[in-house]
Amino acid sequence: MLSDTTIVLHPKDNRYKHLHGRYAIHPFNDWKLKIICDAELVDPNFGTGAVKITPAHDPNDFEVGKRHKLEFINIFTDDGKINNNGGVQFEGMLRFTARVAVVEALKAKYEQD
Repeated sequence: MLSDTTIVLHPKDNRYKHLHGRYAIHPFNDWKLKIICDAELVDPNFGTGAVKITPAHDPNDFEVGKRHKLEFINIFTDDGKINNNGGVQFEGMLRFTARVAVVEALKAKYEQD
């Protein structure tokens, strides 16, 4: 999640037509995540029909990233720690420690709202 660069929707999914071309804000680093459409990756009948994309860390997302010329952000150091691209509150954590910390940070962030 820390290197997500966009959110993808199916172009014919009427639930989200109002979001095409808009932006969401990443919850930890305030990056603007463009909301785009991709009929190849997204199945509007599966889950929410909205998919977050991490081109540098997932094979399917990599393909979406190439198709849509997305930014590929690496958040890992050579020894498996979160680098400065991964958000200041997670920088220096080992990847498995960061996974737990991200979940806890999301819970804390959205329990307040």
